[in-house]
Amino acid sequence: MKNKYQFIINPVAKSGQSLANWALLKEKLVAQEIDFNFYISKDSQDLARWINHFLKQQKLSPTQLVVMGGDGTLNLAINAILERDINYRQPIAYIPDGSGNDFARAHGIAVDPLASLQRILEQTSQPFKKQPLTIDLGIYEDLKNQKRQYFVNNLGIGFDAMVVSMTNQSLAKVWLNRLGWGKLAYPLLIFKVLMEQDAFAVTVKNPSHSTDLYENAYLMTVSNHPYFGGGVNIMPDADPHDGLLDLIIIEKPKNKIRLFKIVQALLKKQLYEQPEVHRYTNQTLEFQTHRLELAQADGEELGAHIYNYRFSSRSFDFWL
Repeated sequence: MKNKYQFIINPVAKSGQSLANWALLKEKLVAQEIDFNFYISKDSQDLARWINHFLKQQKLSPTQLVVMGGDGTLNLAINAILERDINYRQPIAYIPDGSGNDFARAHGIAVDPLASLQRILEQTSQPFKKQPLTIDLGIYEDLKNQKRQYFVNNLGIGFDAMVVSMTNQSLAKVWLNRLGWGKLAYPLLIFKVLMEQDAFAVTVKNPSHSTDLYENAYLMTVSNHPYFGGGVNIMPDADPHDGLLDLIIIEKPKNKIRLFKIVQALLKKQLYEQPEVHRYTNQTLEFQTHRLELAQADGEELGAHIYNYRFSSRSFDFWL
């Protein structure tokens, strides 16, 4: 019995280049006589509505879902699925086709849509040649309204959130994606944000530590794996399979010399040795900011708010 596949494509991923890549994949699917349907999403709300419809149809005709797009597309798809069915256990297949691709980088996936498609077809053929990969999802719960959401990479407040916001608004990202250099979109704005990001106060609660107050936080990221910002290896020892969450806080350097030292330490994977850097690892974490700050989850902007979040994790299966 042949598998049936349902592809969902984000047409704005990679500044619109994903549609051209999808055309190549569709040609290959037709040539191999694969049974498939596809849906091109319009926006995040449209994606959520479509996922709701797909899950209803799943009960009638089991179909392998394949998400094609960037980290943000995968984030939106998983949140839509788990909002509809928190006990959903069917593995999702994913073809990375975004700008940053930190999820692909963390799990050793080559960013080549045709290669990814072939790998997924082989992995999901009957009988299964291998088991799906189980990965931690981060869960963040707003303690004000108990709303629960998920991330596959990280959630950041401060520095990286401003980088995401500025990158998403930058025309440079569009042109770099068209040239095939989309991964440079984040680094090009990092140095600008290094000078503009203000310090902010945050309180961290950790079951294995006392409550800690940082009055001059500059960067704060909760992550499942080492990478953020399109390839920055900020927490080399973060493990996406250990059921734990990793939090890093960097306080604002007192001067440009200290800033240079921190950047240098980051490149040498010696960041933890710096006095401005604070690291937590646990099954659950909580933090609260004390003023309006920008935040991002998997490159999706969360806006400027006062955040009071509890973090935990759960496992989820993927075909990669």
